[in-house]
Amino acid sequence: MTDTSLTADSLWAALAPARVQRLRPDFRFDPAFYLDTYRDLAAAGLDPEDHYLAHGKAEGRLGNSYAKLRLSLPDLDNRLSRLVFDPRIRDAIAADQPDIHALLFELILLGDPTDQEVSHFSERYYLARYPDLKTSGMLPIQHYIQHGVKEKRAILRDLRENQHPGQQPFDPDRPTLLIGVHEFSKTGAPIVGLDLAREAALTHNVVVAALRGGPLLEAFCAHATCVVVSENPDSDIDFLSHPVIARIDMAVLNSVECFSFAPLLVRRGIPWASYIHEYTEYTRPYFRCVFMALYSDLLVFSSEQVRSSWSNLFKDIEFVSNRDSLIIPQYPFHTRSLDPSEIKAGRKTLGDLIGMDLTGRRVVAGAGHVHWRKGTDLFILTAQIARASGDDTVFIWIGDGQSHEDFHFGVWLDKHMRAANANQPGGTLHFLPAGPYYKDVLRAADVFYLPSRLDPLPNVVFDAATSGCQIVLFAEGSGFNDPVYTSNPIMHVVEYGNVAAASDAIRAIPLQQHAARQNTPVQTAEPVLPRILSALTDRLQAQRKFVVGGGAYDVPFLFPNHPDAAFARAAERDKMWSYDRPHIWQSFDTVKAEIEASDNWVHKRLRVDRFATMDGKAEHPYNVHIHAHYIDDLGGDLIYYKALREADRIVVTTDTARKVEQITQIGKDSDVPLEVRLTPNTGRDILPFMRLFSEGHAGTDPEEVWCHIHLKKSLQTSASGDVWKRFLLAILLGDNANISDAMKRLFLPKVGLVAPLDPYRFGWLENRNLLSRLSHRFPEAPPNHPILFPIGNMFWTRARVVQRMNSVFGPAYPWPNEPLPNDGTEFHLIERLWPTVAAMEDLDSLFLEKADQPRG
Repeated sequence: MTDTSLTADSLWAALAPARVQRLRPDFRFDPAFYLDTYRDLAAAGLDPEDHYLAHGKAEGRLGNSYAKLRLSLPDLDNRLSRLVFDPRIRDAIAADQPDIHALLFELILLGDPTDQEVSHFSERYYLARYPDLKTSGMLPIQHYIQHGVKEKRAILRDLRENQHPGQQPFDPDRPTLLIGVHEFSKTGAPIVGLDLAREAALTHNVVVAALRGGPLLEAFCAHATCVVVSENPDSDIDFLSHPVIARIDMAVLNSVECFSFAPLLVRRGIPWASYIHEYTEYTRPYFRCVFMALYSDLLVFSSEQVRSSWSNLFKDIEFVSNRDSLIIPQYPFHTRSLDPSEIKAGRKTLGDLIGMDLTGRRVVAGAGHVHWRKGTDLFILTAQIARASGDDTVFIWIGDGQSHEDFHFGVWLDKHMRAANANQPGGTLHFLPAGPYYKDVLRAADVFYLPSRLDPLPNVVFDAATSGCQIVLFAEGSGFNDPVYTSNPIMHVVEYGNVAAASDAIRAIPLQQHAARQNTPVQTAEPVLPRILSALTDRLQAQRKFVVGGGAYDVPFLFPNHPDAAFARAAERDKMWSYDRPHIWQSFDTVKAEIEASDNWVHKRLRVDRFATMDGKAEHPYNVHIHAHYIDDLGGDLIYYKALREADRIVVTTDTARKVEQITQIGKDSDVPLEVRLTPNTGRDILPFMRLFSEGHAGTDPEEVWCHIHLKKSLQTSASGDVWKRFLLAILLGDNANISDAMKRLFLPKVGLVAPLDPYRFGWLENRNLLSRLSHRFPEAPPNHPILFPIGNMFWTRARVVQRMNSVFGPAYPWPNEPLPNDGTEFHLIERLWPTVAAMEDLDSLFLEKADQPRG
């Protein structure tokens, strides 16, 4: 007997919203589609449904979008069947109900929330993930079926498949905690995250979220109410179905790699602590560290060594370290001597693994995923040096990641291993993959050697200390280089990277050192998570400053393309300002106040004012330098900007002869005289400008006025880079009808630099180390924070300011070549030094605000 509830018509009545059914009682006909497809009907004033029933069907006219798409996709029904979510529709398809696929397609076209109620496709989710499709002209479901599947674009099904029910029931009387980890791999940080989840399950509903999956998924599910894997948590969270998601009270992000959770937490106003195990030196891109420091309510570091690596970043964003951070190691550190039977058993297992009698030999263990950072190559070098003094010391490395096909490290490690006779019978150097014998290796070892170049608090050292090992490590190479640990007699610290010293320290440790060990009491420290949550609660309760309002400048940082960008951006700015971390200026007045409050010699020469345009033509001669690595916009700029058309001299530099010819022609076509110079592709845009003065191509008058602009693209700006360029040029040049008075300001007494006032408050960032190498060339110490500089390296200046910049570096400076990193080079430092060299010339630097000009 046929189930009438499964017919297409009954399902339309059950699933389509009432407002839709009033307009479309029959899903087979869509009046809006019919009028849009057959425009002649609208012009004739005909009722679409009447026409379709009376004539359209017979004429073969299409009644809905499904019918149109099916003409070009004969297997459309099969593709739709893979998207079914509603069990009634699934049963109807199984029962081969007529028109059921047409029903499903038309329901999906209704959009949110109907589409995600009946299928695994959500138009809102698809467009949020892929905003480029908004201008494609295609229906989102049509795009996915025709292209998205082949392009492996994500849909709601992928998110649902990555939402896993936990084994812990939801308790409405408990607070809910989100624990974020970057992945579910069996490596250091995720293992610490698993410990946090285990502790949290005792007192909280636990939501665990990871950016990537891995083998620890089931282990996390055992302690959670809900587990989610998502690379885009902020956009995905609104589509998660578990009710606990809406109940999150606090969060702990375990690792700086969890920076992608920051937008989600900021937008929803969820306070969080970040448990940081990474050094800033190897965290790339660097903005991950910036995000975590700007927006975390509390930073918790596993060691003081790691926190100290963040000190320069703290200076750049005014982060108050003693207020907003603390140290909590992931485990207590204690030592233990082993029973001789444990040592004997461990040595027997290890000896069998490598085919070697270890009697009378010193065993040195190392462990971890083979990598430059872990110093696996230094482990081999140390073994080679030790071998030269005798074969009584055997080096054993245990860990995965060894691959002779890995060009970045494995190829070279494999060569080194073969040259060092690794894994040879009776040899003194062996590599073992990670396995169940890990603890046996540690029990067998006299020494655990940590050759890491930078390693926070690797768990293997805690294990080694409780396995009877002496520990040899590099100074400044890990979080264990701290008096908390190095005061223990089992710790032997040698000079960073000095493998000869490491070999000497290892060979100085007596054989069978286990037997002489003094046990330390096992510390019964409070579990880590309660300490983090207690500190976070204390920090939140101590907060007395709350900024609301979003400030004067609506610029993107966390939320460049969010659908509710105004609200989200205001939330991020309010949070950073509430904690006095001003990475974006709050207003023009706050800029003035900060300058006036500083007594630094450079800051005393900073000034700010409002943008204006000049009346008529410029009263003084001026010159413009344009560096045109990319020439696409040059012709348009020459025609558009009045300031370029009326310049006394324009010098354009570029890096190929072909571009010289093209630029020369662009100048002729624009009727703007250009001097085009071929320069090496060195120094980005700024060195070609500075060399105009050092090589005699500029004038001889030290007060000569120059504007420097460039057409070079920047990887450091947002996707709206064109908006940023227009922002800079509007302030520096004006527009097609008016010339900015930025140039006129340069003729005021004591003004040596004029640049746009940028809404972003950037510090020295990764240029601070370079700055310290040049500090002896300045009359006084540079400021701890630059406060203002010409972000984007476009400005007006006097010739003697440029000549002073050249003198800071000298005529024989070894400039780095392309390709260059995105920050931390001499050219990024020069960008920040213009106000400093202007002050050295006894001149002010003036920054102009144009609040009505979008920054992007």
